Amino acid sequence: MKKKVNALVPAAAVLVILCAAYGLITWHQHRKADELAGQAEDSQIYVTDIQGLTSISWEKDGQGLAFKKEGDTWYYQSDKDCPIRQYTVTTLADTLSRLTAERELETPDSLDSYGLNPDAVKFVMTSEDGASRTLMIGNQVAGTGDTAAGYASTAAEYYACLEGSGQVYTIGSYLTETSGKGLYDFVETESLPYVTGSDIKEITVTRNGTTSRFSKKTVDADNNIAWYKGSADNEADRLPDNAALNNLAEAISGLSIQSCTTYKATDEELGSYGLSTPAMTLSWTYEKGGDTGTVTLSIGSPDDEGTGYYTRLDDSRAINLISKDAAEKCLNAVYPE
Repeated sequence: MKKKVNALVPAAAVLVILCAAYGLITWHQHRKADELAGQAEDSQIYVTDIQGLTSISWEKDGQGLAFKKEGDTWYYQSDKDCPIRQYTVTTLADTLSRLTAERELETPDSLDSYGLNPDAVKFVMTSEDGASRTLMIGNQVAGTGDTAAGYASTAAEYYACLEGSGQVYTIGSYLTETSGKGLYDFVETESLPYVTGSDIKEITVTRNGTTSRFSKKTVDADNNIAWYKGSADNEADRLPDNAALNNLAEAISGLSIQSCTTYKATDEELGSYGLSTPAMTLSWTYEKGGDTGTVTLSIGSPDDEGTGYYTRLDDSRAINLISKDAAEKCLNAVYPE
């Protein structure tokens, strides 16, 4: 009598063989990818290889900036009180520490022919051991950064070399673009907490010498709210209509700081921005996701371009701009005074 063969046995054997083959192919693919990555790294050319930068400065057309590092923090060298956005300087330091070259010129001409002369953009870097290096950046490489039919054909490249070396490289445009930036491209701009109108629980408005305070609370089991002029504990202060205060709360929630005009204004400068006697001062208390806070914002005069208004947050000496539309929604708000 013949034994009955289970049809699943050969199928399982085939599956095992297929899995083993797949595993072997995958292993070879990963190994090949690692080898290619290693080859790419080995073939990469670096203009600099400097560890632990402690200072960075640059000069372009007689203008420039300088930053120094203490511990893990970068500071503006001319004023340690200046609030620096750490990410921007850290990114710059990382780039300069190990600067990638697009190409290395095998038989370069004189440095002057590449714009690598005393007029070149210069980045000066100091490392932890006190050693200093200067990177010079010259002319844009011909044919790079051109446009054809409205599309960028190639990314812009620039000639570069380390001062004291005759070796010339081409690099990307990041450092050239950075050299054209001003201090306020690196300043950490203040911000307002992101809230919606419904998150705002109290509002105090000072305008034209008059201060009005409003508060709200939930008044029934359906979570309906009511606004009060003054304390929400006094039912006599309840407003007959919520619309005006809801609109004001929504206008406040739409405020956001766009840019910093000056991070350390003097008393005289406060006046020039219309902030010695603000057109409006708003103070609001919010509750959002278990967090609570109170913010005070003074709105001064419009800027010269007519696109925004100068503002001051709490007692800060920083003067910031908010958009004209957002500011005027508050300035033109109607509410019971």
